[in-house]
Formats: sequence, structure tokens, C-alpha cells
Amino acid sequence: MFMPFTYKHDVQIEFGPGKTKDIAESVKAENAGKAMLVIDKDLRKLHIADEICAALTENNIAYCIFDDFTPNPSVLSVDSCAKQIRAEHCEIIIAIGGGSSMDVGKGAAVIATNEGGIMDYMYLRKDNAKVPEHPLLPVIAVPTTSGTGSEVSECIVLIDTDNIKDVMYSSILLPKYAYVDPELTYKMPASICANTGLDVLGHALEAYIATLENIMADLFAKEAIKLTFQYLPKAVSGDKEARIYMALASMYAGIAQSKNGCVLPHAVSCPLSASYGVPHGLGVGVAQIPNIEYTRDVCAEQYKQILDYIDPLAHEVPADEAADGLIEKIKTLFTAVGVDMKLDIGAVDKAVITKMSREALLEIDIEGSPRQPVTQEDVEAFYYKMLKL
Repeated sequence: MFMPFTYKHDVQIEFGPGKTKDIAESVKAENAGKAMLVIDKDLRKLHIADEICAALTENNIAYCIFDDFTPNPSVLSVDSCAKQIRAEHCEIIIAIGGGSSMDVGKGAAVIATNEGGIMDYMYLRKDNAKVPEHPLLPVIAVPTTSGTGSEVSECIVLIDTDNIKDVMYSSILLPKYAYVDPELTYKMPASICANTGLDVLGHALEAYIATLENIMADLFAKEAIKLTFQYLPKAVSGDKEARIYMALASMYAGIAQSKNGCVLPHAVSCPLSASYGVPHGLGVGVAQIPNIEYTRDVCAEQYKQILDYIDPLAHEVPADEAADGLIEKIKTLFTAVGVDMKLDIGAVDKAVITKMSREALLEIDIEGSPRQPVTQEDVEAFYYKMLKL
């Protein structure tokens, strides 16, 4: 049965090598007199933003920089950024980097024009969550990794004051512009390329089986999966053409997960990132096979559709065996990019597993799982499969 759908995605995408040279034109189009650049300290040391800063200066556009945040940024960093935006009278935000930079920039766009702190607007506030009353500052998102797809997504992910990862979902969080310039990923280390590439795979696989369903998003998800299997190993080895295609895959997957949502792998990865510093994409990637095993009986047809799309030789595989074929491809991918399929976070006992499982069950991604209800025992089983014990 054909499912009706509505599709709207209000972000102007500028994709291609060298595209960042044109950012000043978008700033001028917004009549912004001063820009806030959000970029982490490590990227500043690599001079990633130098060309953007030079373009702003050449066009007589003033700017200041906020870099006081870490990977897996906190709500406090967002509030601090918004405070500086107001003090400096900035009228546009340029978020440069991976998901952390873009989450800080997008979150600050909310608080710069609205009351309270960003935590007041997040998912775990439940019925007490505030809704922004005033328009947000425009955001220009400039990814330097191919992973989160935050430049085209309607969400932010932050660690709250209880050290729990929380999210805010709203179409108003979409950046006004996304400048996806693959040249900015050329200096990305192989390990980061691998981890963020696994995040792309996770976004796409999870969006395709999530209970929210949009046929346009499904198409983006399948293409992102295909591109990731085809190009991630070459991208990790430094091939520039492959990194261009991974930037495209990341954007596609970002759109897919923004519309359809994610499921259990994202939920179980959040406590690992918040408490143990596990890179988000790595945690998500390692959780993919346990999730396919967990959902194979309720998602057999979806896994068959994915396998057929990415492998023309798989058309003879029965639907009930497609999950096995997909699992084998993921195992091969992990080997090709040099990533261990188990996470080492040190000594782990039953109490740690229980604590992480309870935190994971708070995440919104649990709601999108096609297999319900999701129990604490189910989530604990994920950790036992994912961790070196």
C-alpha cells in the first residue's frame, strides 16, 4: 500500500569543493553586520576557518569566535555562546566543524533570541519544555567531517546538567544555509573519518527502519547506505574523490534521520559518549549489528529492500535471510576501515550496564524502534554484545 507523505526541508544547500569561498554572500544576503563563528580549538589550530575569516574580512563583515566547548558539548557551553552573541551584537552564526560545533551553534541560535537556557527547551523536560517564542538567528552550517549530517538536520544533541545526553527536535533548528565543502574533510584523520563514516551508516540504516516513515527520506537513506559501503574504505585511506562522496552520503543520511528519526543504536550510544567519551559515530556503528539482530523479525522486508538496493547480486536472497547478508557486509566494512567491533571502556560490571541501560531508555530514539516494547533487559543485551567485558 502506498503511503501518502509530506516533505519540506528549508535549508539552502551549497555542495561542492571550494564552496566555502561563497559564505560571505550568504551573510550579506541576511543583512548581517556581524557574525559569530563557532569552531572548536583543535580546528582553529588546523586553520580550517582561515579562508572563511578572510572572505568575511574582504567583504567588510565583522566577526568574533566562540571555541569554549568540547566534543559532546554541554548545555552550559550553548548558554555561554549565546551570552557572547548577545554581548557582541552578532546577527548570524557560522558553525564550523563536526556535530559538536553545529549543535552549539544551532542551540545558541535559540537562546540568543529567547529566554532561559537551552536546557529549558530540551526533550527530557517533557511537558515542562519551553517552546521558542521568537525567531532564531540564522545559522550557516559548515561541516568539516562526514558523519552527523547536522547541517541539514532538525535536531541538536547536548549533555545536560545531569550528565545525560538530551535532544531538541524542531524544524526551526534547521540551518538557513548548509555549505558542504568536501575540501574541508581532506585533512580529517583516518580514525575520525572511519568513526564519522559509521555514524553515516547508522543514521541511514536506523532512519530506514524507524517507525516514522517518509518515502523521500527512505530514498536518501538507501543512497547513503550504498555510498558508505562503496566509498568509506577509500575515504579512510585518504582518497579525495571518496571523501567527496562521503560528504554527500553524510548529507543524505542527515536528511533521512532528521525526517524519520533514529532508533536503538543512537539511544545506547548516548551513555557511552556522555560517561566514557566513546566517539558518537563509533558507538552508533558498533550497535548496528546488535540492532539488526534485535529487529530482524519485524524488519525483514526493509532489510531485503536495503540489500537489494546496495547489491544487485542479492536479489535471490530470501527476505528472512537479508539481515544476515547485511550483517556480513557491515563486518566486512569494519575490517576494511580498521575498526574493532567491540568497545573497550575499561572494567564493566552489572551495575554499570544497568545504569547505562536506564539512561538509554530515557532517549527519544527508543520511541522510534520498530520492535516494541523495548525493555531494560533488551538494552542490557545490546551492551553485552557491544563491549569488551
